[in-house]
Amino acid sequence: MLQQVAVPYQLELWGDVSKASLVHLHAGLLLAIAMLERDRWVLPGSYLLVTLGWMARALAFSYTPLQIGIGLVISAGGLVWTLLCARAMGWPRSPARSVVLRSDLPRFALVGLLAYPAGSALLGLLYGLPYGAAGQLSGLIQTLFAKYFGVVTLTLPLVVAWSERHRPPLVRRSGRWPLWPLLMGVGLASSVLLSRRVQMEFGGLPPSGLVLSDYRIAALAVVAWCMLYMRLVVALPLLAGLLLLMASRLGDTATLSHAPLGFLNLLHLALELGIVLMVLFYYLLANRDREDMAQRLDEQALHDSLTGLPNLRALRRQAAQRPEACGLACLLLDQTDTLAVGYGLGAQSAVMTGVAARLEAYNVNCCYLGSGQFALLAECGGRIDWACLLRGIEQPGFLVEGQNVRLLPYLGVARFGGDTGLDLDGALMLASSLAFEARASNEVEPLFANAERATLQQAQERLHGASAALAHLRRPGGLVLFFQPVLPLVERRREGGAVGEVLCRLRDEQGDLLRPDQFLPAVEAARRGPELDLAVVAELFAQLRQAPELAAGCAHISVNLTGQSLASESFRVRLLELLEQAPLPHSRLCFEITETVAVFSAEQAGRLLDELRSRGCRIAIDDFGVGMQSFARLKELPVDIIKIDGSFVRNINRERRDYAMVQASVAVARACGAEVVAEYVEDEDTADCLRNLGVHWAQGYHYARPMPLLEGLRWKRADGGGAADA
Repeated sequence: MLQQVAVPYQLELWGDVSKASLVHLHAGLLLAIAMLERDRWVLPGSYLLVTLGWMARALAFSYTPLQIGIGLVISAGGLVWTLLCARAMGWPRSPARSVVLRSDLPRFALVGLLAYPAGSALLGLLYGLPYGAAGQLSGLIQTLFAKYFGVVTLTLPLVVAWSERHRPPLVRRSGRWPLWPLLMGVGLASSVLLSRRVQMEFGGLPPSGLVLSDYRIAALAVVAWCMLYMRLVVALPLLAGLLLLMASRLGDTATLSHAPLGFLNLLHLALELGIVLMVLFYYLLANRDREDMAQRLDEQALHDSLTGLPNLRALRRQAAQRPEACGLACLLLDQTDTLAVGYGLGAQSAVMTGVAARLEAYNVNCCYLGSGQFALLAECGGRIDWACLLRGIEQPGFLVEGQNVRLLPYLGVARFGGDTGLDLDGALMLASSLAFEARASNEVEPLFANAERATLQQAQERLHGASAALAHLRRPGGLVLFFQPVLPLVERRREGGAVGEVLCRLRDEQGDLLRPDQFLPAVEAARRGPELDLAVVAELFAQLRQAPELAAGCAHISVNLTGQSLASESFRVRLLELLEQAPLPHSRLCFEITETVAVFSAEQAGRLLDELRSRGCRIAIDDFGVGMQSFARLKELPVDIIKIDGSFVRNINRERRDYAMVQASVAVARACGAEVVAEYVEDEDTADCLRNLGVHWAQGYHYARPMPLLEGLRWKRADGGGAADA
């Protein structure tokens, strides 16, 4: 069909006048097919159809057998040349790369606009063989122009339109966007009509559309606007139609001008049209690339750079689409920093991605907040079994380098929107605070926001407490050490010096002392546990150096370590450096770790503990019995002492289950060769019961309350026993 679309013109060169079509649209279409179609049979099939159409016309016009033979040779040569030109431009391409790049434009200009028409024109010389040199030259020039304008008109617009057929408009349209192209079109049409009217007044001027050529740049500017604000599958056909119209008007310049002026003018306008085409598409592709870059940056801004999971910004977008009150949960995975230290960031990222994959089964939108925290956005009106979700994250574990890694999840749940009085940020802060509260209290069930438990103001106060606690810690005199004696329940275990546990307090701006429960959750939430532990050890050693007689009288002194410290390589190095300068023998030092320290792998915790034991230090498990893996820990960690949690000790004479738990703990400790310390001993009846069960040591208000460190080291029992007896 495109073969039948002709733009007739006549060209006079050296006295030879010849008529032909200025545009071969089928040439532009065939080159576009060669660039786009990866099936090797499509282009030959297309050339076959073109050849059959040409032969039908040749037979209708009684072409000689020689002319038909030459035409078949030219058709075969055209197929080969078209394929070579497409390959030279780097086409066809795989579906993932089948887009036109700005770097393709120079090759298209050289090959598509110059080499392809020139090669086709050289093949066209065969047509001129029966007509001599003049006929050959005329055929060469006519074919060159026809192929050139065919490529300019159709090839690049078609290739770009097809490769960008699914793309929305490059520029978002405002509500009044049709007004601008309408005004530009009306203005252009008015200018053309007025110019036409002026020319007709002078008479003798041709009644043709030559006036449009004078406004070709303005017309292309209108189409360029459409290319930005309309879909390319619509705008680029408009461009092709305009280029075809311009080509038809350019033919008039060659027809009406005297030779060789008409030829030179046509050549000038052809080059101008090619340059304008390249500028238009460079402008189009530059805007497309800018839009793609903006979309990529926007997409990257919605995802965590390490895990690739949606982040807080993505959560805000999702929440903005929820018109009703919705549930929002904060999932806190303990010891994820230890995972990064032990196995690397890649392993941590893989585990976080695995957690997100599990969360998909619970109909929640998951966003990664970093540091092992996820925000879980529930569907409005949906019912989520949060307890089941927690169990699904904890069991089974995650396989990391052949090791089964288990994470302890903690969950806080709040609601926002509707009549809740909370926005997304407030609900997220509240849910996060509840998750940290669950971790601090070893709560394995979700904590839900309610009037009795938490308010947004309380969550904000806890958040402020983290920064305040760190400020107190760094202030001179801000860290205050206390000491609580530990007394033997068995006579034969009396030591020859002070035995007890070092406790820390922080002094605020008003000089008041803060208990651990007032600042420790905030410090751990800020992941600054190692800083606190190192400060305690350094302060302990500093005070003992100032009182060497008390240091010499210490028989056994315990210091608490957080789980974050055991996961920190820098903490390990610094602690060992401090031990090298310790003012008392290492055998008199004991380091206490909470039961939830080695949640996911005892290997990381065991490394530091083994090094401490190799230097003579002792290791104790604190709060023994409150977790789910207490007895398993005794097999995994190098433990010398277990401290039974006070919740089992306080009511041991009244609760049979508490009695049974203490009895079982003593039996297991005896089997492992560990000594037993009971916390929260508040009366003599409790002490007698513990003594009968075989508990070795007791700590509690029945004996002594915590007191300043140096005072505690000098402490003597009121019944006449002294530090030497303690």
